[in-house]
This record gives sequence, C-alpha cells and structure tokens, in this order.
Amino acid sequence: MTGERAWPVPLQTNHHRPARIDIFCILAATVLTFASSASAEASHPSANPWPNYPIIEWQKRNPAQLATLKRIGVTAAAVIADRDGTGTPLSVETAPLRKAGLRWYIENIATDFYSAYHRWTPGKPVNWRFVALQQQYSANPNDMAALIRDPSLSDPVWQARIDARLTAVVHQEQHDHPLFYNLGDETGIADLTAFWDFDFSPESLAGMRAWLHQQYPSLAALNAEWDTHFVTWNAVRPETTIEAMRRTDGNYAAWADFKAWMDVAFARALRRGTDAVHTADPHALAAIEGAQVPGWGGYNYTHLAHAVDVMEIYDGDENLPIVHSLNPHLITLTTSFGGAPANIFEIWRALLRGSRGLILWEQNDNIVRPDGALGPRGITYAHLFPQLRRIAPLLAAATWHTDPVAILYSPASFRTQWMLDQQPKGEAWIERGSEKETEDDAFRIAMRGDVQSLSFLGLQPHFVSAAMLPGLRDKVLILPDTLALSPADANAIAAFAKHGGMVIADRQPGIFDAHSRRLPQPDLPPGIAHLIAPDDHAALSTLLAKAGVVASFHVSAPADIAMYRFDRGSRTILALQRRSPGRETQSVGLTLPRRMTLTDLRTGRSLGTSQMLAVSVGPIEPTILSAH
Repeated sequence: MTGERAWPVPLQTNHHRPARIDIFCILAATVLTFASSASAEASHPSANPWPNYPIIEWQKRNPAQLATLKRIGVTAAAVIADRDGTGTPLSVETAPLRKAGLRWYIENIATDFYSAYHRWTPGKPVNWRFVALQQQYSANPNDMAALIRDPSLSDPVWQARIDARLTAVVHQEQHDHPLFYNLGDETGIADLTAFWDFDFSPESLAGMRAWLHQQYPSLAALNAEWDTHFVTWNAVRPETTIEAMRRTDGNYAAWADFKAWMDVAFARALRRGTDAVHTADPHALAAIEGAQVPGWGGYNYTHLAHAVDVMEIYDGDENLPIVHSLNPHLITLTTSFGGAPANIFEIWRALLRGSRGLILWEQNDNIVRPDGALGPRGITYAHLFPQLRRIAPLLAAATWHTDPVAILYSPASFRTQWMLDQQPKGEAWIERGSEKETEDDAFRIAMRGDVQSLSFLGLQPHFVSAAMLPGLRDKVLILPDTLALSPADANAIAAFAKHGGMVIADRQPGIFDAHSRRLPQPDLPPGIAHLIAPDDHAALSTLLAKAGVVASFHVSAPADIAMYRFDRGSRTILALQRRSPGRETQSVGLTLPRRMTLTDLRTGRSLGTSQMLAVSVGPIEPTILSAH
C-alpha cells in the first residue's frame, strides 16, 4: 500500500418570472465565480488558497486513471512526503499530477511524530506499538516505561527536527502552492481516541509543571486542590489512572489535570507545526487528517479547533458542528469510502454540515480502472461531482444560521464521566482501544440527544466552550451531562440566568469542579437549571417557547427529515435531507415564516411563491431551496 494510512474506519465509522430570474442570477454568478476562481488559482494560487470544494484522490494512480479522474471532477491528489530523504522525491511524486493538470497536497509529513502509535508498518497492524504497550503495562503495572510516549510531544529535539522538516518541505513546494501540508494522518496522543496514561517523560512532566504554574496561583493552591503536600514545583507529579481509581474521596484532580495537560501538549505540538508552515510560507495551510470524535487522544476540540488551518474529520458525535462553532474559519474535509447510496448520503450530509472538500479513499480501482475506464463507483461519482461543485460555493458564501441556543461543550465533564464509568471496573481500562472509547456514555448520549431534540423542533444551536460563557448573549444555554464546572463557569451561568437567560440541563450541573474534584455542594445552586431529559421534546419545546425561542421554518416530518438553514443577506437557503438513507421519495409539508419565493437550487426549478407547500425529498440526495 502506498503511504502510511491504514484502512480507516469512520467513528463514529406562482410568480414564475421572478423565480426564474432569481435562479438564473444565482447560477450565472456561480459560473462566473468558478471561472474567476480557476483563473486566480492558475495565475496566483496563493491569493486564493482554498478553491471551490476540492475533490481529492488519495491513492496513487497511473496517467490514464488521472485523466479520467479529472474528467469526472476530481481536482487534486495526495502525494506522500519525502521525510528526511527517506522516501520518493516530491518532484517525482508530483510530475504525473502536474502533467494531468491536477493540484496536490503533501501527505504524512510528520506522522512519525504526531501519529506515533497509529502508523502503517509492513506486515503489522497499524496500532501494533500501542498494543505492545498495553500488553507490557498489563503484565507489570509498575512499569512506568510503558507510560512514556516515544517521541514525547514536548521533546525539544523532536520539535526542532519537525520544524526543520516542515520548513524544508514548504520551501521546496512553495512555488507550486499545494492545497495544504498535512502534519500527520490519524494523529493522536496514543492510538487515535484510545485512552492511555501518556506522557510521563521528563520533558512532558516539565511542561506540565510550567502549565500548572499558570493554572494555579500558588503551589499551596495546587496542593489544596490535589490533596497533596509537594514542597517544590519540581516535585509535582500527577496520579496515574491506577492510582486515581483507588481513591475513595471523589477527588481525581491530580489525574484529571494531567489528562488536561496532555490535550494542551498535543494541540501545542500541532500548533507549532502549523506555525512552522506559516513561517516558511505565510499563504500555506497546515492540516491534520483522520480527526476523531470528541474524546481521548487529544481530541479536545476547545484546543484542537485552533491548532491547524485544515482538518479532515470523521463526522460523528457532533464534531463538525463543534469545530465550526469554536473556530468558524477552520476548513473541514470529509472522506468517502464507497459509492453505495449510504456513502452518497453521507457526502451530501457532510456538505450540509460544513465540509468544504472531499477525499476519496479507494483500494480496488473501483472508481477508475487501470486502463482509464470508469468503474461502478466512478459512474456514480461522475453524476455526483458536478452537483457538489455547483452547490458547494452557494453554501460557502452563506452563513450557517444559528438560533439563540448555546450548548456547552465540556471536556472536563467528559473526563469526569469517564472516570466514574471506569473506576468500578478497575484495571480493565488497560485493554480498552480506540473503538471501545468511541462507544456511548452519558456525556455523548446527552449531547447528541440535545442536538437531535432541537433539530426536531426546527432549531440550529451552536456550541460554546467554558471560556465563552462570560457575556453569553443567547436566550438559552443547554448543559448536557455537565458534571464539572469551575467557580468562574458557575458564576457566568448564574449571571446568564439572572439576566433572563434560560438554563436547561439533564442533571444537576457542577457536582465536580473543573479539575474533577467532587464538591460538597455544587457551585451552581440548584434551581438555576431546568432539569429535563435530553429526549423530552415536549418539555424542551415548552421551555424554549417560554424563553422566546421558536423556529421560523417548520417541516411536517421532523423525525424523518433534517432541515439545514443558511443565511445570505435577505435570502435563506434551506436544505432538507432524510435523517438516514431511505428507499423512496417522501413528500413533506414545509411552512415558512411568510410568503416567500422559492427555487430548487439543484434543479433550477421554480416552486412559486407561498407560505406553505409540499416538498419532495429523495431517499439519498437533499432538496436544497433558495427562499426570499
């Protein structure tokens, strides 16, 4: 297999004239945009670094295949980095793409650093190094060598080495303006989202102590929180998971702070790589691929969303809405693994949820045969790709509509929930892998349930981090399984409620502080939050109405049809898609806030002017309407 990526599994994996003029203007503007963008990319790529919805072939292909791929709408390909002179020179890798008229991005530049425990190795599973550590630690839990990441994300020698490598690659490729420079594929502190007690190396502990010095006003304050007696900062040592699980006082701060530090260390290492890319070329974009669902392995998106410019991400557990809420400027890509109806459904869904490009993963020449003939998947794509590239710029030019409902994304609560779930199981966590860590828990169920309930009511929320709570201007704040709050968080939520905001939770929030220490009583007084189950649509609807939050657009079958709303000036773009792939077209009623003129953007067909109308939604593709 070419490169380092293993076979990935998504984790989750009737006034007709005005209407005709409207769609004509939109499509004409789109064509002009395509033409001007293509011209700009050809002459000054750095002036327009992100083109209209790039479609990227990952595997290496021969000239006949590249020609056919370009013909059906593929615009770029991946080339594997020549790391420290150990691979194929980039000039050789890029020559066929240059001849075919395709752009490219540089893949796996520093996977040995950012994805050290999830890498392709001939004849071995991709995570063999991680499995070996699990076995080593299970055999001897006193063996601290199994808890030292190799290489450490805080190792200055490795950091300098990666800086130099990135700088060299960017300088070599700068004149060709690759789409982006990928720091690592399927990155993670350990193996993807797997939990592990990394990193007890001297470099990591030194970095942690410096970071803790910023989190606590004094060593005495840290000792009081951790219930420890360190006499100097250099003596501070966190608790391992085994040690934390032996506690009976509900104080996991010495463990949780270390896990929080590792999320910071991971994001900082990525940010350093991004900064190296930017220093070498201010117009260049840095990326990671294979970003996982929120959880362990560094997938704390309060930090990660700001670490790179581009992120290929698996669309699960609301990670696309989370990253776009926390960093609207982040460019997200998704990957397609097949051409079956369910795969086409996911491509459209990801586009509607903010994906700005597509990577094609193909191992069996089922898109294009070696002789250049289209395979079955390629035939499907030949119909799909022009539609995607026609609709994508219309969505990119619009703004994702958000109703005045915020959902708190709380990694501190996720950590706390994990400890409460796993502590009764003792040392069983040692054998847990990345797939196990993506299974549902109360945190994920509550967050997903709140989003789904709001969607059923025709509302689009946005996510906020704890740092975004002060000065929150929404009408409603939802706290899904929010076990852990700092005093500052609790004060901000109380102030929000005092000034008329509605606070909704599924349990009493803040029974732990943000360091995972159980409190004698919650910092957020009982009664501030209205407690309802995440799937209690009736209760949620009543509370939202009381807060003055009512949807402007309604679909008659919200349990079957998801509605996505985008704003562009006075115009609204509405997309209706099945919540899961279907077999037949479904007709649903659509109610608008007033009489509006509608056009089907995929077909160009006028739907007239109305406030209530029947809309057909296909089993796979969405119906996308312009309304004004």
